[in-house]
Amino acid sequence: MKISIKVTGLPPKKDGASSMWRKGSEFERLRNLRIAAVQAMNGRSPATSLIHLNLRLYAAPENGDLDNFITGICDGLMAAHPRTPIDIEFWSGISELAQPNKSICYTDDKLIAKIIAERLTSDAHDQHYEVELEW
Repeated sequence: MKISIKVTGLPPKKDGASSMWRKGSEFERLRNLRIAAVQAMNGRSPATSLIHLNLRLYAAPENGDLDNFITGICDGLMAAHPRTPIDIEFWSGISELAQPNKSICYTDDKLIAKIIAERLTSDAHDQHYEVELEW
C-alpha cells in the first residue's frame, strides 16, 4: 500500500519537552496534516506493518529544523496520547476520523522503519510538503 499526502504550509513541529498538541502555534499545522491524511487514506485502516516514510519539505531553513518537522509529522499521523489535554473547540467541525484521539496512518510511529527526508528551498508564498507512506 502506498499513499501520498500533500499539504500547503509548514508541517507541525515537535521541539522541546512540551507536547505539540498543546502549543497554539502547532494547532493549525496539525489540523491541516490530519485532514489531508484522512483524505489520502480514503477510508483505509491504519497500517499495522512496517512503514517507509518519504518527506519533501519546500521551505527555507529559517522556518525550523528538518528533524523537528519529521517528528511532528510522525507524531501527528497517529493519535495523541490519551492524557494530552486537547482544545475541543479548535477541533470541532472537522471529520471524526481527523480528531486527535484517532490514529490515521498507523497506530504507533514505532512502525516506521525507514525515513527519507529532504528540504527544498522555497519562498514564503510556496511553502508546502509532501509525505509518502508505503507499507
